[in-house]
Amino acid sequence: MERAVAFIISNQQQLGPTLKGLRKQKGLTQVQMAKQSGLGQKTISLLETEPWRCSVDSLLRYMAAVDVAMSLDFIATLSSSSEEW
Repeated sequence: MERAVAFIISNQQQLGPTLKGLRKQKGLTQVQMAKQSGLGQKTISLLETEPWRCSVDSLLRYMAAVDVAMSLDFIATLSSSSEEW
């Protein structure tokens, strides 16, 4: 079984190129990706260039089409005090 590689995205400028790379890794054009995800080709293009202009639903549909999931991790350690959020 092939080992999965995790992508760490910490700002909006990293998301689009990562999505585009995942699509290309699958060998899909934007038109093929649109058909597979149920999104429009313009939405695929926006997700790859200006993802902050798209909905979370579009992002999740795109991700499902390239067989990836989202994981949220803490980027800073919580203070050792007993404070809670």
